[in-house]
Amino acid sequence: MSQLLYIKLLILLSLPFVTSSGPEQAAGNQQPACTECHSDLLEYDMMHYPAEDACDNCHESTGASHPSDDSLGFRLMDQIPALCYYCHEEPMQHAVSHQPYAKGNCLACHQAHGSAESFLLRLADPDLCLNCHNRDYRTDSTETLNIRQLVKGRMKAHSAIEGGGCLSCHQSHGSEIRALLMDNYPGEDYLPAQTENFGLCFLCHDTDLLNVRETEWGTGFRNGKKNLHWLHINGNKGRNCRMCHNIHGSPSPFLMEEKLGFGSWEMQMNFIPEEQGGSCFPGCHGKFSYRR
Repeated sequence: MSQLLYIKLLILLSLPFVTSSGPEQAAGNQQPACTECHSDLLEYDMMHYPAEDACDNCHESTGASHPSDDSLGFRLMDQIPALCYYCHEEPMQHAVSHQPYAKGNCLACHQAHGSAESFLLRLADPDLCLNCHNRDYRTDSTETLNIRQLVKGRMKAHSAIEGGGCLSCHQSHGSEIRALLMDNYPGEDYLPAQTENFGLCFLCHDTDLLNVRETEWGTGFRNGKKNLHWLHINGNKGRNCRMCHNIHGSPSPFLMEEKLGFGSWEMQMNFIPEEQGGSCFPGCHGKFSYRR
């Protein structure tokens, strides 16, 4: 290699490498670095890796002047959700799919650049879920009631929601079980009282609640040692929990329903809690009291 060529090569290598779309650009380049105008997009606690790494992972130049009031200087490299699938797996087939996920509307729940929440969620769970589940949803085969009104205001929310949010019981994208559930929970009012039929409940609750006639600690709903949950549920025509409890929220202690539906007839539960027990007078039987 001649001395002149070697000097030219050294000069070229010493020049700054300039790109029009990366997150950082060299000082002195005529076009500013992206972060000179968009630094706020890198200030999240949780960063989306492609955004943190380089803007041109997702954006490409149109060739137009940027910034400009009358032209679009950059655009996404592909439509959403196709762009997301460059890195993420395409939606899996589930027996039940969350509609935003099934439709590829990733940005309904996730931020593209970063978030203060894990998984780049727009809001913390359950607030994120309640932004949409603030009204009833009905199709020909399904019904999802307004969950916000069941867990906010005067309501006492299910402790699972207070402690872990909606994702304590539901899958966010899809499930093989109805209602995006994590485990089995019946849709029927009556079915055999078997632990596996209520698997979702027993992710948290003690199985003695269902399985034993007498207990001193498996449930607080007992008369002395007599397990009153077992009394109500056992047998081939076991009653669904929701016949007495609202599984999301209720103004009454223990998530007790205020009214009990029986066909087209509604009857008051008339549940009165006491320090060492309580009483109820629902209409399906006379007034009974219990003492622990």
